[in-house]
Amino acid sequence: MTKNPFKALVGADRDAYFWIKKKFGLGEYQMGALVWFSGLVIGILLGVWIG
Repeated sequence: MTKNPFKALVGADRDAYFWIKKKFGLGEYQMGALVWFSGLVIGILLGVWIG
């Protein structure tokens, strides 16, 4: 087990990124668009919920 929680979080995030990329056969630009779009949706939902 990793003692540094930041390293554990980054490692899990990296593993999830590469798993999604491999599972759907996406390229770098497609993954960038997916990350950007998901961040946009989460931001809008948080804005509506908080506001």
